[in-house]
Amino acid sequence: MSKRKSKELDHYLKHIIDKVPEKIQNFINSDDKKITYYTGNWAKDVADNYTEKQSEKIFKKMSTFSDQVLFLQKRNKNIDIGTWSEYGENEPQSIISYDYMCVRTG
Repeated sequence: MSKRKSKELDHYLKHIIDKVPEKIQNFINSDDKKITYYTGNWAKDVADNYTEKQSEKIFKKMSTFSDQVLFLQKRNKNIDIGTWSEYGENEPQSIISYDYMCVRTG
């Protein structure tokens, strides 16, 4: 019996990622000029939470919109946070995120 490959690391994040194609389709059908469809680190978040095959399917679905919208990203200000462990404070970590947006091409 083969084991199922799964990377279910963050159910909340997966729920958000799963809704992105629907969100973009709704944007295409609306009169809005632009939307922010995701905030985070899109490629890393998809790769960290889905198998390679699942990731490819998501990216392929996103590419189907490229003739209708222009994809943009804007880097957000880095957020430096300190973390704690049982041994005390760790080195500060820098969180880098982006706003991923769609704008109409026509």
